[in-house]
Amino acid sequence: MRHNLSLPATSALFAILGVAVWVRILSAHGGLWVDEAWSAVLVARADTPWAVFTSINHDNNHHLNSLWMQAVGYAAPPLALRALSIVTGAAAVLVVAAIGARRSTAHALVGAALFALSPILVNYGSEARGYAPMLLCALGAILVAARWLDGPAPAPRHAPGLLAVLTTLGLLSQLTMLFFVVAIAGWVALTLRQRVATGTAAAMTARLMLPSVVAVMLVFTLVFGAAAASPGGMQVGDYVPFSFASLLDALQVMLATTLGASALPRCWIAVLALTLCVAAMAAVAQRRPMAWLAMLAIAGLPIALATLHIANTGMPRYFLLSSVAVLLLLTDLIATALTKGPRSRMLAALALTLLAIGMVHDIAQDIKRRRGDIDAAIARVRIEAPGGARVHVDHLQPVAPLRVAAATAHYPLVLTSDCRPVQFVFVDLDDGGAATATTRRCGRLYTLRTVRRRGMLSGTDWALYGLPRARNALSSNPY
Repeated sequence: MRHNLSLPATSALFAILGVAVWVRILSAHGGLWVDEAWSAVLVARADTPWAVFTSINHDNNHHLNSLWMQAVGYAAPPLALRALSIVTGAAAVLVVAAIGARRSTAHALVGAALFALSPILVNYGSEARGYAPMLLCALGAILVAARWLDGPAPAPRHAPGLLAVLTTLGLLSQLTMLFFVVAIAGWVALTLRQRVATGTAAAMTARLMLPSVVAVMLVFTLVFGAAAASPGGMQVGDYVPFSFASLLDALQVMLATTLGASALPRCWIAVLALTLCVAAMAAVAQRRPMAWLAMLAIAGLPIALATLHIANTGMPRYFLLSSVAVLLLLTDLIATALTKGPRSRMLAALALTLLAIGMVHDIAQDIKRRRGDIDAAIARVRIEAPGGARVHVDHLQPVAPLRVAAATAHYPLVLTSDCRPVQFVFVDLDDGGAATATTRRCGRLYTLRTVRRRGMLSGTDWALYGLPRARNALSSNPY
């Protein structure tokens, strides 16, 4: 940190860090949901750490997270499998504080608080995927670039190399680190252009970012080269063609879960989005330090993805760059207002309070839902069939979550999709869809046992059905 925090400020920062760890641990309970579970299944097939890079040619392979899952073990408790994300998600709070401390103590503490409680960051900072490690690397890269921009002429020589290392680790955590690399390069170039001639700005940016560009090329060559050399090529778990409707839905969910505003109507989310775009433009006009980063991330990324018609942009996690930029922009606005007159301080305190209330509300709702908690299905099946059970599934999606949950609970489970007699039926529901009281499979009637609902960003809605209780009282193991 450029400015040392006072003892009270340091104490406040560690209190915020404690809250960040606590809410992420609470959010990490419950069974692995579909994407996490399929990662675990894929990792279980890799014999060595090197095989994680060469044999798992799937977009669900977030390499550093896969290495962690391999080290912990396929059937480890969910909290252990999610520990890497919890640690890196909480560590990101300290990096944000370091970014803010370059400006003032208020920037450090406000930024830390917003990043500690933002529901989207709590969610991805508590599930067994690569987004939290990627965000830690991305924020580290922003810190390095910000320090370099403070004085590019005598800038530390290690900045380009450090950016390259962070880029490599970020890409190996999750390939959407590429969005951050592009945004950081644009931010640096446009900021320098406000200070020096265009050619000089371009040359300085190239010297800073060239090692990172090389890192991007090497990682993409490794990932897609291994896929090209494999018989099946690169596998994609879920491919949804581009549509403007899905893009807008993803942006709405991203912004709502960034700010703890899920209870607001869609029209108010749109108003917030327009307000943030105006604030970013005003920051550019005022030449604020991270103004161009905010502009590129909040407006530039959605426009670029829409222009290129990129598939799967209906997923809010594609816009984590925008989420980070929104929080950094709000940090600057609120912290700056806290250093001004009484009216500005009052408005800033009110905004911070409302954000905290909304964020805590959304986090609490997600903690209750546990991403649909697939472990609850195994727990319910075990009550009625302690010795093991057969469960019917309609398609492939729930196979991995159920297998991982059963392995974690050391419970004998057989999954089938044909008409062999089974005791239970597991049904995936449409998001928010109602569960009927009964269902039929292969002419047999099953009654509802339990229903679970997904979280705001992760998980699935599902229902578990069983044979009528009198017929389900098996006296022997079904095997």
